Amino acid sequence: MNANAPNTASCTTCCVCCKEIPLDAAFTPEGAEYVEHFCGLDCYERFQARAKAATESDIAPVLSFSEDD
Repeated sequence: MNANAPNTASCTTCCVCCKEIPLDAAFTPEGAEYVEHFCGLDCYERFQARAKAATESDIAPVLSFSEDD
């Protein structure tokens, strides 16, 4: 066994870039129903930006017209 190789039982993957990272080094924001692991703040910020863009594109704009227009 290679002493420098990480123990796969104590590793996870970044949910953005899929890089393998040790659990003790993972940035882990917890949600109500899930836990996501990130290798760093850059991947976390990319994840948040994608989630925001997806949320904004799912919401159709509501147009209201009045008879006065």
